[in-house]
Amino acid sequence: MDLKLSKRLSTIISMCEPCDTIIDVGTDHGKVAITIANMHISNNVIAIDNKALPLKSCEDNAEKYLNYGSANFKTLLSEGLDKVDRKVESGIIITGIGYDNMLNIIANISEYNYKYLILSPHTKITNLIQYLDRHGIDIVEQKNVYEDEKYYYILKGVRRI
Repeated sequence: MDLKLSKRLSTIISMCEPCDTIIDVGTDHGKVAITIANMHISNNVIAIDNKALPLKSCEDNAEKYLNYGSANFKTLLSEGLDKVDRKVESGIIITGIGYDNMLNIIANISEYNYKYLILSPHTKITNLIQYLDRHGIDIVEQKNVYEDEKYYYILKGVRRI
């Protein structure tokens, strides 16, 4: 049995590339994190949410849909990236939240060993692009998805060299 993925979620996953750990912040139902684990894009997948109920939904979905032999899969109840190892090379996904919440999560992003960021705020996309530029993060890919009568802007950023 497969998880049903929206066009937006499929697009987010398509922008991921291999690295040691992929972290899905604000995982909600966990569909993105579970699919990434099943696809073996990464050895380790961490699904994070700051609310117990969505995290329980993610854990229930993982029980149903996580394939045997998939990547190591773990859930964390956390405010953003507070509980993850800053030294591990990671791809960090933060989507489906507002701009202000996203800024709170990425405020100290330079302290992390991230290979790439995949970001999609519900609000203020232009402000996010300007913020990333000011903080040494280059946008290397942008995909726009129209779904449920709304546009979603999905950015992939890397540390400026």
